[in-house]
Amino acid sequence: MNTKLVIWIVGILLGAVIAGVVWYLFFIPKTVLPQSSGTTTTLPISGSVTPVSSASGTPSGVTPTFPLTTQTGDVVSALDFIHNGVTIPDEANVGRYLLAGNLGYCLSDPQKCQAAPAVHFTVYYNSGPKSFLIDLTEEPIGQARLDMEQFMLKTLGLTQAQLCSLNYLVGVSIYVNSQFTGKNLGFSFCPGATVLPK
Repeated sequence: MNTKLVIWIVGILLGAVIAGVVWYLFFIPKTVLPQSSGTTTTLPISGSVTPVSSASGTPSGVTPTFPLTTQTGDVVSALDFIHNGVTIPDEANVGRYLLAGNLGYCLSDPQKCQAAPAVHFTVYYNSGPKSFLIDLTEEPIGQARLDMEQFMLKTLGLTQAQLCSLNYLVGVSIYVNSQFTGKNLGFSFCPGATVLPK
């Protein structure tokens, strides 16, 4: 066999593999199989409510809540950020929700992938491990973290101490800041948080 024939055969095979992968990723319907781990993760139904008292001590209405597990296994009651009309499910990752930022993979309809507007950070909640994954996406990352913290405090309706007790990771990619990548930067007001430049 001559070299040109081998190159043509390899090129045709490589093209067929690429076409097959593209076909599989974009044209084969996805089915979600039930997990067989023995435990099922479920989210509370919107409408789980806790009374909110006014300054006079009388009930002034009801606010939907969402239970969050802390690092010690305790449960704190946050505002229902899943059913707030802003948070969106990540359809590519079952059980994961985007609270702020953009999913980034909706090329045909970008608005479909936009949660709360956030330029400097993205916030995900993963219902499996019941944890938050927060990515600081722009410099200065110190200011991005402060903006994200205010968003989290307001969206969850928690105190700083309660926020510190949650399961979470605050990180930054190497493309944004190589000095602070690869570690949990923490919330600035929590013990052990990394001090960031503003």
